[in-house]
Amino acid sequence: MKLVEYQRVKSVFASLPMNAPPPMHLLAAQFPELSLDALFSIYGQEFSRKLRQTHGKFVRSIESLEKRYLHGEDVFDIAMNVDFPACQLMRLIIESVLKVNHKSVGKMLKHPYDGNAFPSEVPEDSRAMTSGLNSNKGKKLIERLKVDCERVVAWDFGASPATERSRREAGLEYEKILEDALTDIGAQFETETDLRAEGASRTPDVRLKVPISVLGRTIHWIDSKASFCDPQVHEESGSKQFRAYVNRFGSGMVIYWHGVVDELREVDPNVLLVEKFPDRKEIVMLPKYDDGFDDDEEEDEETDV
Repeated sequence: MKLVEYQRVKSVFASLPMNAPPPMHLLAAQFPELSLDALFSIYGQEFSRKLRQTHGKFVRSIESLEKRYLHGEDVFDIAMNVDFPACQLMRLIIESVLKVNHKSVGKMLKHPYDGNAFPSEVPEDSRAMTSGLNSNKGKKLIERLKVDCERVVAWDFGASPATERSRREAGLEYEKILEDALTDIGAQFETETDLRAEGASRTPDVRLKVPISVLGRTIHWIDSKASFCDPQVHEESGSKQFRAYVNRFGSGMVIYWHGVVDELREVDPNVLLVEKFPDRKEIVMLPKYDDGFDDDEEEDEETDV
């Protein structure tokens, strides 16, 4: 996809309210060169950027948002009114009302009815209590918080634990597709798990034991990305990471399974950007070279010395 076309898609998503489902099928008809997976990937990236840009503003204004919630306004109505994801708003409200940290709120959102997730009472120094809430109403507030946790997680399609989990699972699924494809062509490789077991810290998903050639480019390693590659993604999440791989292992390839902005493909001659595993006709299996004698002969020479 050309950069100018990508910017058209991006501008549509950037203009959408954060709590409104994107009209994906309409957009699929408008941009037929993009799959639904690609559209969802671009949408998710724009959603995350907007969330990062606005999160601090809502942290600073949580007192007024909390007051609206405590006065009985529904969490979805508040979220729609201020254009902030309902799940993230719920996080901030719980942190403020119950005086708990971000990690604890994560457990509450995922398992609100787990016996140890929520406290039995609202803390005495909470604004909810100092504003006149008695103990009995405090317990009702906790029950309301539990119900709203279930509601926002089930509904929020951009910032809920379920969304984060599905992204992680998609990443693992595409890594498995890559490994299966390499096995099918008979390539010998080490996975990220293998490399980390050897003590490596920052590693690609796959290091080829014997390089392959793809479209005339020598490939020593491959990284799998279950996302769309736009200029910002490439600069913030990819460029520095890939240069480290090049410095350590040599030239390589990155598969952005949901697409790549065309103008980025030739930014780095040592990193081939593609959107699918190459066809067999595009791959040349390079020969494995040895040193001319086997390990036993080398051992004998060392013994003679």
